[in-house]
Amino acid sequence: MVSLYHLSWLALVGFVLQHVAGILSRRQRRRGAKVPPGPRGWPFLGSAPELAAADINGIIGIFRKWAQQYGSITQFSAMGDKQVILTEEKDARELFVKRGAKYSDRGAPHAVEYISMKQNPGFRPRDEGWRRQRSMMQSAINITSINRYQSLMDDEATFTLNALFQSPDSFHEEFLRYSYSVLTTSLLGFSVRSPSDPFIHHNETFTAELMNAFRPDHFPSNVFPVLRKMPMWLLPSLRTMERLRKEYVGEMWAFRSKIEKLVKAGSASECIYKHFLLNRDEYSVSDEESVHTFQAMIDGGTRSPHNNLLTFLFLMMEFPEWQKKLQEEVDEVVGKDRMPSYTDIPNLPTVRAIVKETVRYRSIVAEMGIGHCLQQDDIYEGYFFKKGTVFNALFSSILMDKNIYPDGKFFNPARWLEPSYPTYKEPLTTYPNCQGFPAFGYGRRACPGVDFAERTLVILFAKLGWALNVGWPTGENGNELRETLQYEPVPAPRPLKFGCKLAARDADRAKIVERAAANLSLS
Repeated sequence: MVSLYHLSWLALVGFVLQHVAGILSRRQRRRGAKVPPGPRGWPFLGSAPELAAADINGIIGIFRKWAQQYGSITQFSAMGDKQVILTEEKDARELFVKRGAKYSDRGAPHAVEYISMKQNPGFRPRDEGWRRQRSMMQSAINITSINRYQSLMDDEATFTLNALFQSPDSFHEEFLRYSYSVLTTSLLGFSVRSPSDPFIHHNETFTAELMNAFRPDHFPSNVFPVLRKMPMWLLPSLRTMERLRKEYVGEMWAFRSKIEKLVKAGSASECIYKHFLLNRDEYSVSDEESVHTFQAMIDGGTRSPHNNLLTFLFLMMEFPEWQKKLQEEVDEVVGKDRMPSYTDIPNLPTVRAIVKETVRYRSIVAEMGIGHCLQQDDIYEGYFFKKGTVFNALFSSILMDKNIYPDGKFFNPARWLEPSYPTYKEPLTTYPNCQGFPAFGYGRRACPGVDFAERTLVILFAKLGWALNVGWPTGENGNELRETLQYEPVPAPRPLKFGCKLAARDADRAKIVERAAANLSLS
């Protein structure tokens, strides 16, 4: 009879043999490749303690510090999970684009995956469901390129411009309303007329909580897997995750039911959601996948335009010479007797350059994308990466890469307009544009709505430049009240409140805007 003593020894020998076999297997798979350099961290814990105490801005700072210390490809461990930091464009493009078949899985934090049930296409693993959702989103974006939807976008920009004439200090709120309404008009069939609309308030409140799900200082299970197994009654963050998951599901299906009732009653406005429901058999997604996809488009399609519009205003105060160039181009192309429209966009390369550089600036100072997860072992630049490693492209370094942006400036739209810069492309009726721009992601995981987002910004940038002067607010003594732009400590961060002085360039332009707004027929 085998004793407990012998069983214990057999178990120990088995564990040792398994560990040795794992080491030998990794060495064989590495084929002489090296382990990338990086911080050693604590035994077993790795770098988890340092990351767990940081918000998103703190994590970006930690990543930048490690990259400066260890190089452009830096690897670290958190509770046994491997992650890699990339700081050069050539590496990110090689891995995420050219080797995209291996590097297109997702590495979203645990709290995000739990709340979205791995069904949101932005965070979902690369599987057949994700491919169906991706196809659905691409179909939706193609629909918005139809002239009717571009005209609606144009009208929303005019409405916003008139609202700013009426209340210049409300630009934070009006840009938020515009970001929602330009999307809801096309996607959901209704326009949002007021920044205080309950739809905005409810969605903003929930999205803010969802963005916090990326923060390990709010959800420690993001870096400590052992916490995921604990009972909910013991860990408040787990209870919060479950509450958010239930809210997420409830809101998606409630909205779906509302649109279905309007469609059946024949009272639904023309929109992408209506087109989807009336042509359901043309889409391969399941009903569950579809509601998650629409929610993802609402969440992703509203934050980015709002963030970039606010950043644009700040940059026009900080770089008045570029505000002047924007105004000169718009005046030259459309004159003083009418506002620019979406049909003018090909003839406004300076406007498009300022849009692209605004996106670049915001991404440098405040953005951190979602990681790409490696689906099988790989070797690159003599380094071995094992399956499951999560790769993070550090925008603050990639978008300042000296090989691509040799001037080292945070904001310089000339790089897209003058042949002396390596980023210049022709023809200027097409370029610059945001297609393939790292700030919108890489390869199969790039934002599918980049065209829609770019159009949303270009048309309003052009109208703002045509109609308004943007300047620093002044105090009682007439001195400018300058500020430093700061952002929220979350992904897709929004600028914190700042002051700005908006004024009509002249009375005739204000009257043109007022007349155009009075003739709008938004639903």
